[in-house]
Amino acid sequence: MDTEHRPVRGLPGRPLALVLGLAGALALAVTAPAAAVAPPDDSSALTWGQTRVYDDGLAVTVARPSAFTPSDTSAGHRVGHQAVAWKITLKNGTTEAFKMSLVSVYAKYGTAGERAERVFDSAKGIGSDFEGSISRGRSATATYVFDIPKAAVGSLDIEAVPDIFDYEGTHWTGPLNSRTGPS
Repeated sequence: MDTEHRPVRGLPGRPLALVLGLAGALALAVTAPAAAVAPPDDSSALTWGQTRVYDDGLAVTVARPSAFTPSDTSAGHRVGHQAVAWKITLKNGTTEAFKMSLVSVYAKYGTAGERAERVFDSAKGIGSDFEGSISRGRSATATYVFDIPKAAVGSLDIEAVPDIFDYEGTHWTGPLNSRTGPS
């Protein structure tokens, strides 16, 4: 039997299922109804402690950042850098439970807006994202830590996106040791 020149057969319908699955995901991303979100009144970023309230009532607050000392078992932290922690609070003022599985948080630093690496530290409970959902009228808070070169802690930018399909992201900017605005 000549098996060397025989075509290899995959599972029947597998390529079709993959194409249909991708097409469905793209259609969902394009046609999913967006939450009633108006762009911010001002194109400038918020400062630490300020709250962005979306038209549907969801509110996001980023507290003043603080220096964080990672444990010896942390990942993402480099010697000579400063780990910086932000507490982010979501308050659900919408008419139904808000699912937090698609919350995304990004950090940048410096005038060039270089991407900061996320720090994970299970010994100190750092690295868990928002999980589950928030009931109407309730809040949830998570701490995000990013690794920043010490020379760049004067120019920080964190972006929080409540749901990557339905909400625009909002930026909060300022230095690590800012004393402007509430915390």
